[in-house]
Amino acid sequence: MYNSDRAITDLQNDLLGRASFSKHLGRAIYEYLGNDGLVIGLFGKWGTGKTSVINMTLQEISTLSKNDDNKLLVVKFAPWNYSDRENLISLFFQCLKNKVENDKSGKLKKKIGKALNDYAGAFDAVALVPMFGSGLAAILKTTAATEGKKLIQGPSLDESKELLEKALLESSQKIVVVIDDIDRLSNSQIRDVFQLVKQVADFPNVIYILAMDREVVTRALEDVHGFDGNEYLEKIVQIPFEIPELSKEKLQHILFTKLDAIVNSCNIEMVLNKRYWSQVFRNCVDPYIHTLRDVNRVVNTFQFKFGLLAQESCVEDVIALTSIDVLEPKLYKWISENKESVCGSEMHSLYSRNMKPEEMRKKYLEEFKKLEINTELAIKCVATLFPVFAKDVNEHNYGCYYENNARGQMRVAQQERFDLYFGLNLEEVNVPRSLINKCIISYTEEELVAAIEKINEDGQAIYFLDELQSLLDKIPYERLAMIAQVLYKKQAQLKGETMRAIFAISAVERASFCIEAILNRMNTPEERFNVIYNIVTHGDIFEIGSVCREINRIECAYGRCDSNEEDVKGQIISKEQLIKIEEAYVLKMHELIDDVPLTDSEDFHYILYLWENFDSKGASEYMHAYIKNMTNHLRYVCRMAGKWTGSNGSGWSFDSLLNDKYTTTEEVKKIIDEYDRKRMVNDFSEQELIKLASFVLNYKKDKIYRATLEMAVQLVIEWKND
Repeated sequence: MYNSDRAITDLQNDLLGRASFSKHLGRAIYEYLGNDGLVIGLFGKWGTGKTSVINMTLQEISTLSKNDDNKLLVVKFAPWNYSDRENLISLFFQCLKNKVENDKSGKLKKKIGKALNDYAGAFDAVALVPMFGSGLAAILKTTAATEGKKLIQGPSLDESKELLEKALLESSQKIVVVIDDIDRLSNSQIRDVFQLVKQVADFPNVIYILAMDREVVTRALEDVHGFDGNEYLEKIVQIPFEIPELSKEKLQHILFTKLDAIVNSCNIEMVLNKRYWSQVFRNCVDPYIHTLRDVNRVVNTFQFKFGLLAQESCVEDVIALTSIDVLEPKLYKWISENKESVCGSEMHSLYSRNMKPEEMRKKYLEEFKKLEINTELAIKCVATLFPVFAKDVNEHNYGCYYENNARGQMRVAQQERFDLYFGLNLEEVNVPRSLINKCIISYTEEELVAAIEKINEDGQAIYFLDELQSLLDKIPYERLAMIAQVLYKKQAQLKGETMRAIFAISAVERASFCIEAILNRMNTPEERFNVIYNIVTHGDIFEIGSVCREINRIECAYGRCDSNEEDVKGQIISKEQLIKIEEAYVLKMHELIDDVPLTDSEDFHYILYLWENFDSKGASEYMHAYIKNMTNHLRYVCRMAGKWTGSNGSGWSFDSLLNDKYTTTEEVKKIIDEYDRKRMVNDFSEQELIKLASFVLNYKKDKIYRATLEMAVQLVIEWKND
């Protein structure tokens, strides 16, 4: 439920600690024995609860006079939308007369009704409201007349006022007139209200409660009168009460209580990062919240945003951005329009690298100054949420920049999630965090395989793997082995790559990083061995290709496979366990070559390299027999191609063939030249044709020369047209 900005009407709903004050004020008014008119001023800033104090005060008065035959009459007068001073007076008396007319006891009406009507009539309703036309004027005149007498037949203004004062004294019944939100009126309207209270409606047994912001009202009075507004107020208000602004502790307690209720109602398991939240609250929330109205506005907006983003966001960041959005909108707009500056990018890195932190800080301070916002506070606020920005301006929040994982915690600082926070569009989430959580926490092996296949089909494998790696510490320990084995099984099928300048990282490589990290999380060599050994003994050619990367890393860590130095940290299994894997690997190779060509695997070069190290004779015999076939020979060449990317494009190179033990570049060129073009087009895939075309274009060329992908594609087109 959203928090209404309306004032409370019941003492039991008080959250601000105003109930005690309100009860005492209500009792003081009820027990006031004097006959003189009284003006009570309730002074407080906008949002400090003045209206709530009035409501609770009136409730206490009502409770005390419940069984009182001479109970106080309460009149709430709202001086809005009047045309001029005379019209204001007319509206005031109309409101007062309506209340007297509706007095259930009838005593007050009987005692002061005629005198009140005569006094109101003396202001000539026809003259007071010409802008409404004769119709409404006639109604007011009729309302102002009693016992058949016409408005214009009443006594003079002074006479009618004396009669009304006398009637009020004789009645001994108090009237409480409440005028709230005086500070929301225009300057001239504020002046008119005070003139009404002091000159026109200053009556015995009438108690005014005037609620206002003292500073606003005094400035208004000074503007229209040209003298000290405080002195003017002191002449009118006999009993002033300053309603203090709520303490920070009270506001914080209310804010936290309401935020807790919202978060708990979402039924989503989440853990607050206490260190990060402490910084966020200190720099992004607390400085902007000053009143209960601020709290309610922030809470209401947060409830809406978090309802949309709960499963895909960091709760600390949603609260922070909501506070900025509601209470410092200029800064919020600046952040939303400066994604590169706060989240970073390649271009931004180049730009910031050429500027010192003090220069960057000065640049942003000037931008914030133009926005007319608190510059230093803005720097601290943005730096808290965005580590890149914090580094640029040398504004580190210890415990946030170095220890928080933006992706894992779904923070706004993550580039891919930034637009979600500001656009509130869940369709921008490539893979829902709820699905990723199921993958790492609850899915069975079959469900996990199906989920990864669907994610890969949707082209989101890299996003999924990046998310997975950021959440490695959230994977239940007992599920580590299963997830690693599934990644091994699906790794070869993963599609996509990410470009960073001229460098590319494929989904296959990212999966390898994830698996390595998972294995490193395991506590014992035995657990790691079982994962790798299980794939080697039971995997197909594609799964073997995936696990080869890890085996090779371990071999190198022990100074094996052409490595001359040991790396103790990389020895994640024992040497005895590694030898068992080598033996199982050789057996697996002899099993696989009877079923499928090893070149079917994209990781053929890894597979062959390890086989050659573990069983050089068996690997050599297989390869020499395999490449005797022309088609197999060229498939082997395609597998030996290496992808290059440069400033002038990309393509395929064949440097690995220069010292190859199974073929030569001359032999490959001869086979391609002799191969029937139509047959070649049918025997090889499009990518294989491009690789072969690249070989032809690069053949015998200078090492600096490299045929681009576009050039190779053009040659393939010519082959197809032959």
